[in-house]
Amino acid sequence: MADLDVKPTESIDQGVAFQSVDDLNAGVLGVYAAVSTSTISVSSLLSDEAMWPLENNTNRGTQTFSWKQDGLTADVIVAWANYYQVLDRANRILEVIDNVYATTLESDTKRQLKGELLALRAFCHLELLRHYAVDYKPASMGIPLMLRSEVGKPGRDTVRRVYEQINIDLAAAKSLIPAGFSNKNRITNMAVSALQARAALWQQDWDAAITASTEVIDAMPLADRTEFPDVWLDRSNAGVIWKLKREAQDAKFGDFYRDGANRVLFAPSFKLISTFDAANDVRFDAYIKDLAPGEPERRWTVNKYVGGQAALVNLADIKLFRVAEMYLVRAEAYAAKGVTGLASGTKDLNDLRAQRINGYLPQVFATPADLLEAVLLERYKELAFEGHRYFDLRRKERNIERWAADVAQAPTALTLTPDDRAYYLPIPARERQANENVSQHPKYP
Repeated sequence: MADLDVKPTESIDQGVAFQSVDDLNAGVLGVYAAVSTSTISVSSLLSDEAMWPLENNTNRGTQTFSWKQDGLTADVIVAWANYYQVLDRANRILEVIDNVYATTLESDTKRQLKGELLALRAFCHLELLRHYAVDYKPASMGIPLMLRSEVGKPGRDTVRRVYEQINIDLAAAKSLIPAGFSNKNRITNMAVSALQARAALWQQDWDAAITASTEVIDAMPLADRTEFPDVWLDRSNAGVIWKLKREAQDAKFGDFYRDGANRVLFAPSFKLISTFDAANDVRFDAYIKDLAPGEPERRWTVNKYVGGQAALVNLADIKLFRVAEMYLVRAEAYAAKGVTGLASGTKDLNDLRAQRINGYLPQVFATPADLLEAVLLERYKELAFEGHRYFDLRRKERNIERWAADVAQAPTALTLTPDDRAYYLPIPARERQANENVSQHPKYP
């Protein structure tokens, strides 16, 4: 029997993998390392912020951009596998963290690490809900919550139940992460507030959205017009709350838009380009570049992820949360509260625009509905290529409307409505094969 009592050498049981606070920290870094950028690419492919230029002959993204995705389409199912992998990693550490010994000097760090894991769990559940919920009504089917690392066959929890867990995890995280922790490559206390603000916006909890976004706005200034371009060259962290650090060994996210051979794969849509005052809006040159200026055939490209180091092209850090989003969250929440919020919401929108547009003159909006339309337009511009546009249109149940010039390479319908199947994302086919309890989106067979 002694021969059978041999411990495996190719893996380590999680019960003994974490013996110290240093071990915990290494494990938490591993959780961060698994966070995907697929939300950005999915949003660009499905919405009206990107176009497919003629030079993209790679067939990359074809099915999704053409609104023909299904449960086998890699672009739309990758988020499911990724975020549940991150949840699995986080839950494995959460299951043992309380039993790991910490000295008196290490106890605060251990609390912080637990807070980061809970916030990461909330972030992943929110991202999964944004992608795969049937819709965003509280009683509708959301996604399976994953609160333990285990093999099972869970069904969908309701949207309401998922939000409840997100709120619970974020509240706990906020009590554990010290205010003095300021590493923008990780989830700080301010990042938790930003997460709470985004989650509250999706829940249409306007008061909570205002409270959480105000905490961030009061603590962190916007990047001004001088600082803003350097943010996208990784020379400044002005206005950045939480980002994914990218190094030479990391996968190149930026080559989703333009590859190493300088071929433009997905370009800014002509529709998006038309919304900017190119001469005065600092965002235009930071986000968008013409590779053939003066030529009859313009070669527009997304400039946001190229970065500022020649040796690390397409490896710009991924800005997951910025203060600018908080201004837009608060402005939308004020608009949703009606006439009583009109002045405050207008001020937030004007304050943001003043830091982006040279010579900007503050606007006045006659009604909260007018303000809301302006906020949604500003989200289209300010948060372009950051993984918001498709999900913003979905949560507002708006049609996705493209210009004909933006689909010349992939002729398809110009309008996608909430009645259309492709408006939604399917549960991956392999997940359905392995787990009959997780129901497919009703728009998919």
